[in-house]
Amino acid sequence: MPLEVSGFIRPFQFDFRTAAKEGGQNFYVEIKASPAKLMQGHNLYGSDDLWPCAEFMIHLLYDTYPQLAQFLDVPYWSVEQVDITYHSWCKTENEALQFVNALQNVSNGQTRARTGYSGTVYFGKANSRIKKIKVYVKLLEILNLLAKDKRAGRGKAPLSAIYTPKLLDWAKGMVRWEASLKTRWFQRRHISNNLFDLCKVFDAQGFWRESTHDIFKALEGKHMRIIKDDQIEKQLRDKFPTVNARSGKVTYGKANAAYRVYRAIKTEGWIEAKRTCSVGAFHNAIEMLHACGLSKALLQNLQGDGLKCEVIPFIRYVEINFGEQYPPFLQQSAA
Repeated sequence: MPLEVSGFIRPFQFDFRTAAKEGGQNFYVEIKASPAKLMQGHNLYGSDDLWPCAEFMIHLLYDTYPQLAQFLDVPYWSVEQVDITYHSWCKTENEALQFVNALQNVSNGQTRARTGYSGTVYFGKANSRIKKIKVYVKLLEILNLLAKDKRAGRGKAPLSAIYTPKLLDWAKGMVRWEASLKTRWFQRRHISNNLFDLCKVFDAQGFWRESTHDIFKALEGKHMRIIKDDQIEKQLRDKFPTVNARSGKVTYGKANAAYRVYRAIKTEGWIEAKRTCSVGAFHNAIEMLHACGLSKALLQNLQGDGLKCEVIPFIRYVEINFGEQYPPFLQQSAA
């Protein structure tokens, strides 16, 4: 039966499953958790050394359920899945969002993207027993989490105490590349998934490079168009967020709709944009743009400006610097 362990910064679950066996009951303990979140409350950065991560969770298990220790066959502990994550950078959140959304159209041979939601894309089958790759804009995830936590108003320390302004500022433009490697991935490479054996040969960077190689290969020679009207989109999103009353999740549907109208005006002119848009949607967009400092007269005279775009090779955004996976202020404080 599942038992939830509470009292930590972020809760996680131990999954106890029992099955009849000769001589009595047999069970195993399955720990699903982010070691970084358990250690520091967030996973914006963290260790890529398997053993310290595993050791921390093992000690946590023993400290919480000391009576279990005598029943566990320690030499047979195994790793069923390991998530290895590194990040690359875009100049702005807008570029990061456009880049990840553009990845949803990438394919090369058997490497095909599965469309997620805005700011997230998946590679590989959803039920794959080998590996799954997820690419996403990290800051969007955090902002939604903070909004939900604030709305819930739980009687505990707010997440804003963990996600400090300095940390959030560092995360701007961050694109996360998460490789989830499963038992079969290791078996095909004749690598044991026994915890102690795997720790001896674990090469996070090497495993990550190998598992994501086909994606980067698919991006070679491909380009994307980056729209440069960052400030207008940012103002719209800052002024007109939508908070789901039930879940607390922050979305930007209204702001994005207004921004699309703005781009249509720049590309096709006021009259054509108005003709192809519903009366209500067009009126609402103009009001929102006006609130951001764009007058009706200015918008009516945008025709012919076109969109300020920059054609950029995909590969610029997939340069992973393994030496810059921690914030500079953390390195400075540790020095």
